[in-house]
Amino acid sequence: YVVDGVPVPDPNDVDMENIESINVLKGPNATALYGQRADAGVVIITTKKGSNKLSVQLINSTTFDKVAYLPKYQNLYGQGYEGDASFATFDYNAGAIGPYPEEWQIFDGKRYIQWDNNYADESWGPKFDGQEYVPWYAWWPDSPYYGQTAKWEAQPDNVKDFYQTGVTMKNGIVLSGGSDTFKGMLSYTNLNQTGITPYTSLIKNYINANFEFKATKKLTIVSNMRYSLSTVEGEFDDGYANQTSGSFNQWFNRQLEIDKLKELKDLTTMDGYSASWNWWGPDYYTIGGSFKKPAFWFNPYTFQERYKKTRKRENYAIQLKGIYAFSDKFELEVAGQRVATKYRYEYYFPFFLANTAAPDLYNSWSNSFGKYDQYDAENNFYGMFRYKDKFGDFDLSAFIGGNIRQNTYDRISTQMPAGAKTGGLIIPDVWTFSNAGIVPTTQTYVWDKQVNSIFGNASLGYKDLAYLDLSIRKDWSSALPDDNNGYLYPSVGATFVVSELLNDSKVLSFAKIRGGWAQVGNDVGALRINPVFNTANKAFMGDKVIMYTPSEAVDPAIKPALNSSFEVGFDSRWVDNRIGLSVTYYNETRQDEIIPISISRTTGYNSYLTNAGKSSRTGFEVAFDADIFGSANGFNWNLLVNWATNNTTIDELPAGLESISAPGGRVEFGFVTMYHELGNKWGQLRGTSFKRDDQGNIVIQPNGKYATVQNQFLGSVLPDYTGGII
Repeated sequence: YVVDGVPVPDPNDVDMENIESINVLKGPNATALYGQRADAGVVIITTKKGSNKLSVQLINSTTFDKVAYLPKYQNLYGQGYEGDASFATFDYNAGAIGPYPEEWQIFDGKRYIQWDNNYADESWGPKFDGQEYVPWYAWWPDSPYYGQTAKWEAQPDNVKDFYQTGVTMKNGIVLSGGSDTFKGMLSYTNLNQTGITPYTSLIKNYINANFEFKATKKLTIVSNMRYSLSTVEGEFDDGYANQTSGSFNQWFNRQLEIDKLKELKDLTTMDGYSASWNWWGPDYYTIGGSFKKPAFWFNPYTFQERYKKTRKRENYAIQLKGIYAFSDKFELEVAGQRVATKYRYEYYFPFFLANTAAPDLYNSWSNSFGKYDQYDAENNFYGMFRYKDKFGDFDLSAFIGGNIRQNTYDRISTQMPAGAKTGGLIIPDVWTFSNAGIVPTTQTYVWDKQVNSIFGNASLGYKDLAYLDLSIRKDWSSALPDDNNGYLYPSVGATFVVSELLNDSKVLSFAKIRGGWAQVGNDVGALRINPVFNTANKAFMGDKVIMYTPSEAVDPAIKPALNSSFEVGFDSRWVDNRIGLSVTYYNETRQDEIIPISISRTTGYNSYLTNAGKSSRTGFEVAFDADIFGSANGFNWNLLVNWATNNTTIDELPAGLESISAPGGRVEFGFVTMYHELGNKWGQLRGTSFKRDDQGNIVIQPNGKYATVQNQFLGSVLPDYTGGII
């Protein structure tokens, strides 16, 4: 992403209300100017600029968000493990293991969920019959529903009702003005958003400024600045078995009333613990200790409200650029740019929840907190000399330049594990690390990287009919070996405007055929090829330093990766430019990819970083657009349809391997793994599958469970096609 000529790591730092235009440069053909990071293309964003006259623009928008899709749930059975046997009649005098509290005498003779079925966070229990039973919230004297019964009924929308309507309000002001020698624009936007999950929010502020000053007839000074500050509050964990959505599908009860959970988020038991729908029940309660606490889950509203998590992100981008026109033909441009992001994440798990947890059983939480700070910045310094001229029917434009890119990264983290069984704060809710029972170790990670580049481009045109583009670039990366850290990559492109040969066709407004070939080299991240010796959490034992040797060996002959791309296409406009059709075919080959491969641990390493293999990618892209209705001052209706297909295959693998495991390709529980297989499509899924007979029926074992087979092909992660309609 390039905003006003400045590369940015995250487009979310850009105020979308301040954008003038967006252009997309596809594929490696965009790399002449923007380098290796543009090997998949460039999104060029241009923000609004100042004008000659004073203007004030006010911006307001409001958006409402609702959850669109949820799983389908069964609503025949409720909480429990044992079907109808999950219910029993409460006998106050019988007691379970010891005497019941006196407050529970009111429930004598009423139907309740007994023993293990009471802490069941699944719905294998009694069938819903609409009869009375004692719900979880009626057992506690502080509850407004103490002593009451509820009907044993399903709550079909209980998961849906947990999610609220998210509201996003955006307000802003844009000031613009200037003269023949000076133009400026200043804008401010405030975004205030509440999430669909309770107790979540985002507040974000943007400031943008662009200035252009004609210092002399030949010298123009341009500066622009963007600043954003965002604060995100709330718990957003959506992983397996988190305290909200991670429990709704497998670990939840179909009779739970969400309105009661929300209303009773501050309800406590007779022992002062937070009351939860998922508790051990009255029978286990008489044992005492942790059996008086929640079993696995807190009330989700209690958890969301009291577990404080804050994420602050501060980003700024500045650029100062000078353009000097020696003549109508020669121009020099120099610029300095800096983009920096400061991120802080803090969390505070309160004593109230930690004291309610039961670490000696299943629910492990500790009174703890943590802080994580990250700072990353990028500087770019470039100079570019441009030339343009016309020679009869030919016109030529060219540039040559150089760039220095410097990246820095600094991370420091001190965190107490919130889910730990031991440790925690000694004095409750006193948020200092010296108060920790087990003082956490501060961890740091710092690196720097620099890429120096020279590049050039020339474009030759003939009668607005045909164009030839040539470019070349060379990068030197500090992340590669000193004796092999430079890589050269060229590109060539040609365009033929067919419509220039036609005489003002009323049907065909514009048509061109284009083709291009390009290469781009690529390096690795900082420190990747250097042996990094990590110290242990406790770095010293006596007078000895405890240090871990690297687990990854590096190929001493490692070299830059190379991506070669060829594409051809046809672009056209029809019927006074009201209809457009674009078709592109591409063929890419990626070779010498720098990836780790598994090796025998007898070598002392787990993996070997090397130039491993070759892959190819081919595909078609089709885009169609139409102005169904067009009016300068009235109703406009535009249609855009796009469709694309892509086929990526693995052509070579190193060391005679037939397949390699894809990094990060292992799915939860390990039943499925993603592989790259030689001669097959990229991203193949293999794993455990159902065993089938000759007729294709799933085989059932005598114990009633499905029979399975290992290492079966389960499909590809690549879609057959992609597309959209706007």
